Amino acid sequence: MDILIQQILNGLSIASVITLIAVGVTLIFGLTGIINFAHGEFLMVGSIVTWLAVQAGLSFYLALVLAILAVGVMGFVLERGLFRFTLTRPTNGFIVSLGLIVVLQHIVIFFYDPNQKSIPRPLTGIWDVAGVRIASVRVMVILVTIAVVALTFVMVTRSRYGRALRAAVDDRDTAALMGIPVRRYITGVFVLGSALAGLGGALLIALFPITPFTGGTMVMKGFAVALIGGLGNLTGAVVAGLILGIVEGFSAGYGFSAWTDAYSFALMILVLLFRPNGLFGGTSGPKMA
Repeated sequence: MDILIQQILNGLSIASVITLIAVGVTLIFGLTGIINFAHGEFLMVGSIVTWLAVQAGLSFYLALVLAILAVGVMGFVLERGLFRFTLTRPTNGFIVSLGLIVVLQHIVIFFYDPNQKSIPRPLTGIWDVAGVRIASVRVMVILVTIAVVALTFVMVTRSRYGRALRAAVDDRDTAALMGIPVRRYITGVFVLGSALAGLGGALLIALFPITPFTGGTMVMKGFAVALIGGLGNLTGAVVAGLILGIVEGFSAGYGFSAWTDAYSFALMILVLLFRPNGLFGGTSGPKMA
């Protein structure tokens, strides 16, 4: 039982990073209808920025802030330079995101080679709680994710900005007629989603070594979480991330760690078969020609 609890905690720490991807994916899809498959590469760039900053002698926590800022700026540039021109045809945005995967991977390989990169763990303590050994760095990842996702949830559900954002998600045309600067909100959502991916990248490299191809695996799980919860549903993404963490913990705890990915995607397939819009209901994208 102790090992099972430990594995569930381990699974939740990885699921935290995946949840950050899923929240970014679901926010961007909800407002633009664009399925950004390059979101995993945004996370990878966040890891690389963190690695570079730590290599330069900065603390992990300062490197984390730099990763958030750098990937947020990258999201701003890519939205203004590429995705903005695909808003009326989200399918083109999907194709653009596929191209970005290759471009971003090759840029990183060109400058920093394809080898694994890691940093010293920012927290090295191991806590023994009732026989369960808990790595402090994993607890840090979970707590940071909870805090950031809670802030995002409050911003979306309680603030004036969030209410306008949800109105734009429901109907972009009507929201624009009501004076909501929809295009500016789209840029803001891209920046927020990208910054969350940058944070996820910084947290991921604190747990594991990364390569330029790490983003592909992570974004697939991020989409699985977003689809299980309901694409475009923020609450669904968070709860589905929690479910994924527990499933992966059980899988590893009972000696089937090699099957972890299979369980995750099998769960996604089952959910989509019986609830096509996800557990909490999703959206088919914005209402706009």
